[in-house]
Amino acid sequence: MSTNILVEDLSVLPIAVQDLLEQRELARKAKNFTESDRLREEIKALGYLVNDKPYGTKVLKIGDEELKTAKSFLLLFGSGEIAPSSVDIYRHTFLALNKRHLKISLITTPAGFQPNVEHVYGEIKDFLLASLPDFNLTVNVIFANNSVDARNPEIVSQLDDSDVIFMGPGSPTYAVRHLNDTLLLSKIVELVKNGSTLILASAATISCSRYAIPVYEIFKVGEKVQWMDGLNLFKDIWQEKTIIPHFNNREGGADLDTSYCYIGKGRGEKLLSLLPHTTPVVAIDEHTCLIVDLGTKEESVRGKGGTYQLLK
Repeated sequence: MSTNILVEDLSVLPIAVQDLLEQRELARKAKNFTESDRLREEIKALGYLVNDKPYGTKVLKIGDEELKTAKSFLLLFGSGEIAPSSVDIYRHTFLALNKRHLKISLITTPAGFQPNVEHVYGEIKDFLLASLPDFNLTVNVIFANNSVDARNPEIVSQLDDSDVIFMGPGSPTYAVRHLNDTLLLSKIVELVKNGSTLILASAATISCSRYAIPVYEIFKVGEKVQWMDGLNLFKDIWQEKTIIPHFNNREGGADLDTSYCYIGKGRGEKLLSLLPHTTPVVAIDEHTCLIVDLGTKEESVRGKGGTYQLLK
């Protein structure tokens, strides 16, 4: 069991904790012990224990490295996974895990073909560390850039004990080709079934779907409008779904419709017409996250936009 650590210098505490300690001291001086107790619980929720001693208040950092998270979630970002608007989404989710020390594993496969893959996922790592200082985060980038890496036991073992697993930007079709039927994909499913939280953004939401949109092939290469089989990961941890992120994208401006994940409404509706009407398809707007509690299967939406059931 982990040992709680005495914080000798209170000035190193997160600002939120310092503010709550000041409020609590005022409440104690006013003999408002109900408010004092409430503030103690708020401080505890941020990962610190308050012990009142005759010679002053001592603050302990909760040591919880060996604890399991209280909940597990599936987070699906339509986009904006490292935008300022996402900080509240991560914070809300991580608080619900009821654990301050979190091991986060970033998997590079969707962008494994890109010469700048190290920069892309390094930027995600830096964002998480800078944006969530109230948590003790250990963020590891797992460079599984191709199917050979994804079948390598030494690389896959780096996922062990991950509290949170993240996959994001890149190419959906590349991710499907290089993750399908691999040890890495099996490991992700195993960990999530055993309590890890899975965060997917952009290309990764598509590749893990039942059917995947070949976005670049349609949008940039001019291939015919068609689906490809996705990894169908959601079936194992939630329920079979097909996800369309970037649903309300407007990067094309007035001259080019880039909604429906860049392919435009016309081609998007044609794609939908190719699926059986019983196929569950969920669209997610830009800077929006669909959050699924994997224990209760309760769904919620946070961010700037909405989510839409396009087919059922």
